[in-house]
Amino acid sequence: MIRFVHGELVALGEHWAIIDVGGIGYEVTISPPLAQELREHGTGSRVRVFTYHCERGGAAGSGTPMLVGFRSELDREFFEELLSVPQLGPVGACKAMAVPVPAIARAISLGDETSLRKLPGVGKQRARDMISKLQEKMLPYLADTEAPAKPAASDELTAETLAILTQLGLSQSDALQRIAAAREAEPDLDEANEVVRAVFRKR
Repeated sequence: MIRFVHGELVALGEHWAIIDVGGIGYEVTISPPLAQELREHGTGSRVRVFTYHCERGGAAGSGTPMLVGFRSELDREFFEELLSVPQLGPVGACKAMAVPVPAIARAISLGDETSLRKLPGVGKQRARDMISKLQEKMLPYLADTEAPAKPAASDELTAETLAILTQLGLSQSDALQRIAAAREAEPDLDEANEVVRAVFRKR
């Protein structure tokens, strides 16, 4: 398993980088945030990229080997969590990491389907799969200032509705998903009791 490459950045594209390590050029698939960081370093600079070695396409053992690169070991661990989402795969997971990991982790933690659907390759069902699979695993990936236990204060409607639904016996995960679905279906809702009624109408 190749866990990182450290060498000279010799070429860079939107989704890939080539790093010369002792005369061997490693092609690494990267996300836009990492591409921007490497662009700031510039070709000819020495860089270290943490990597995940896997295959794309084909059955196990018959696909094309690929390295996926990350800014940190924590980002790599987040990528490995994404691989548990049904039918996402390494290429899809890398494309989905189009914004910093804490922002994605926050959206998953809060059951925020709308934000997740803005990521490349993430539609309605995939957003729901990400929340279902990963919502309880996001604490390590949130920035220090993030609070995973409840939505941000700026979304008081979701917070108030969540409090009511959990008192009625729904789990936080289930309640957040139902709130997101209800508010997506009826975006004009502006009171917690209205959202609660919408949630139970959709059951």
